[in-house]
Amino acid sequence: MFYTLPIVLCIVLVGIDQYIKYLTIENFYDGGSFEVIENFFYLTYTGNSGAAWGIFSGARIFFIIATIVVIICMAVYYIKMPRTKNTRLVRIALVLVASGAIGNFIDRLLRNSGKVVDMFHITFWGYYDFPVFNFADILIVTGVIILGGMVLFRKDLDLSIKKKSND
Repeated sequence: MFYTLPIVLCIVLVGIDQYIKYLTIENFYDGGSFEVIENFFYLTYTGNSGAAWGIFSGARIFFIIATIVVIICMAVYYIKMPRTKNTRLVRIALVLVASGAIGNFIDRLLRNSGKVVDMFHITFWGYYDFPVFNFADILIVTGVIILGGMVLFRKDLDLSIKKKSND
């Protein structure tokens, strides 16, 4: 039961991400945009062959390999980490990050010439044009913020993996 809930949550979150991307592809042409909130929030379809803000653009194979390694490491850590009340939020954060990584991984592997489908675009009333992002990116950033907050502000948090003794 301990692993069923995170797996189901991950599947649901990846499903939401992929459905939003499907709707974007079906309803917009690449570069097409729709203003939702005047001068602030747009739905803009764009393909991103890089990571955040388009860095490492075109490094598809690197991202595929890196994602596989990260997902495996996160799964192993999740399984081995202490199961305490103090680590519950950390486990949720790991599921969020893994779900976002898998969502973008699917795009790199199967869609849009290896590009990740992005659609959310915020402009801050013309003062700052934030890069276009997607639901998977939101999951990753939220998970990382939770992990960072836990590591920085929870002094009683022990995330070390202890070997089981045979004594």
